[in-house]
Parts: sequence; C-alpha cells; structure tokens
Amino acid sequence: MNKYTDEEEKVFEERAKDFIGRKPEASRKRVSDYAGVGIAVLERLEKNGAFKLPKPKTVKESRKRVAEVRRINKDWGIGGWN
Repeated sequence: MNKYTDEEEKVFEERAKDFIGRKPEASRKRVSDYAGVGIAVLERLEKNGAFKLPKPKTVKESRKRVAEVRRINKDWGIGGWN
C-alpha cells in the first residue's frame, strides 16, 4: 500500500534524478530533502531502475567532513571549538 499516488511518485523520481544529475557528490539526505520525501521512499523508487542513489557515507567520511567544517569555522572565528 502506497501513501503517494503514481503522479506524486513520478514527481519525486524526476526531482531526485534532476538533483543527482546536477550534484552527483550529494549525500542521500540532500537528495531526499530536495525530492521532498524520505530516503525509504527513494530506495523503493530506485528499484524501478530510473535512477541510482549515492552510496551511504561511511562513519569515517562523515567524521572527515565534520573535521573540515570545524577547521573552517575556527579559521573564521565561528563557533566555540578550540
């Protein structure tokens, strides 16, 4: 049982394909936010073969990104990190 109509799912699919095409490095979260649905819905729609979601980021990749942001913020004097 689907919560969304076929037309709505088609719109979500098109928006996801468009965003992935423009920003292939984007995370799954950013794709789902842009499409307007949760990641579980996009995973279900991905099975149709119309688009391919990016792989989930590993813990190491996530921590690396956080460290970069903290370094940039520290350089600019933003935040309370030492």
